[in-house]
Amino acid sequence: MVIILILPSCRDDLVTDSRLAMGTVVSVSVPSRDRDIIPSIFSLIYSIDRELSAFSEDSSIHRVGEMAGVAPVELPDDVYDLVKRSFDAAWETEGIFNPMIGPLTALWGMGTEEARVPEEEEIEAVLPLLDFRRAVLSDDERTVFLPERGMSLDLGGVGKGYAADRIRKLLDESGIDGAIVNLGGNVLAYGSDDGKPWRIGIRSPEDAASVFLSLQIEDETVITSGGYQRYIEEDGIRYHHILDPSTGYPFQSDILSVTVINPSGTLGDILSTYFFAIGSESAIEQAGKLGVRVILYLEDGSVIDSDSLDSQIAVMQE
Repeated sequence: MVIILILPSCRDDLVTDSRLAMGTVVSVSVPSRDRDIIPSIFSLIYSIDRELSAFSEDSSIHRVGEMAGVAPVELPDDVYDLVKRSFDAAWETEGIFNPMIGPLTALWGMGTEEARVPEEEEIEAVLPLLDFRRAVLSDDERTVFLPERGMSLDLGGVGKGYAADRIRKLLDESGIDGAIVNLGGNVLAYGSDDGKPWRIGIRSPEDAASVFLSLQIEDETVITSGGYQRYIEEDGIRYHHILDPSTGYPFQSDILSVTVINPSGTLGDILSTYFFAIGSESAIEQAGKLGVRVILYLEDGSVIDSDSLDSQIAVMQE
């Protein structure tokens, strides 16, 4: 399900191209005069997907896991910078956001044909492999070393936001004044819509046919995530894909969906996981401290916008 919608533009000369990439449907819209930039955008997205894949044998992220317990792996500068930022986030969030969650995500297999609820013994066995404090990063050598066999990296929680930031840089260099890129639940609203803000709709986590909020966004990223996106059910219990590295099971939260609005896609991706995990009260508090806007759709059907703290906004159906 595409959880963020690009609502009708005020201009009629937009060209849109949609393709499968990064495990989702990616759509790129630009003015017709700038259509030549579209292949370059998708080429960049495919390149990032290969760089960050935990499964492709050609990716440096995969090699870090392959060489766990054996030797450090040198990474390309941009990949190392993202890994370093991810580990910084792990320290800042006390492990809630954890780039070493790879063994746990592989165990659950969310989003694959092998998705299942693991046995408790299996989860207990992989938890020690998630200790991000044991990783050794060398800024001088640009290397990452995971000290125990079975450890691995998983940057799926930050990859699309990072891609949005890389696309922004490409567009900065192109001279284009407006474009919109939708990477599933991550949207880059670059520049403006012919001098006006882009209109973006957020789907209801309880009714995919409705939009609960329409936003006017200019030159920012909009990142939405929640437990309703990917999940499996067993014995009447729903297990969502946002996993707690401290327990091995999905986070328990009063939030159904989190939307983070700020210029940085990488930061937005990190915070969407963090805010979901810590619950609505703490999420609003932290958003204020960090200076980002967050919109929370809660289990009781109410919606809280950190830009309108004096009152909860009504759910809007369209």
